[in-house]
Amino acid sequence: MVDTLVVFFSRSGENYEVGCVEKGSGRIIADSASAMLGSPEYEIVRSSDYPASYEECSREAEKERMENARPALRFAMPSMDGVRNVILVYPNWWGDLPMPVYSFLDAAGMDGRRIYPICTHEGNGIGMTDRCLKQAYPGAEVMRGLALRGTVVQGKPDEAEAALRKYLSDSGFAL
Repeated sequence: MVDTLVVFFSRSGENYEVGCVEKGSGRIIADSASAMLGSPEYEIVRSSDYPASYEECSREAEKERMENARPALRFAMPSMDGVRNVILVYPNWWGDLPMPVYSFLDAAGMDGRRIYPICTHEGNGIGMTDRCLKQAYPGAEVMRGLALRGTVVQGKPDEAEAALRKYLSDSGFAL
């Protein structure tokens, strides 16, 4: 039975400030966290792809946020039996989580679980995402989060990995 699951939403292609990337910052962080913890990971993917263009993706994602949408997900939900800790990796989009992340969290059920938010950003830090999680999932324990700049994840991977290692260790995980 799995105690900790690394769950992530990430976007490759054209990204703000970091340019076009083959591997999104969230995926890089999730892969590192999964390796450090020896935990499985689950990728949150919207059933239909976002546009490749940053501007077009941004418009579509903002529309979803304004509608409080819960878009369908491409992959079947993982088993949450025994999962107590969710390492949640996502980008900060307008101070909030991308709506597909809410689709996952709603379907998975967060009551009684600990959520460890790890947010990638380009200047807004964790924003209001930790508060959004606390408000949307009052039955979960939302732990102190970590904010990592995508430019650091992409351009200084050793620095990002060191920050991640410190965060996980400080959060009580054995590495």
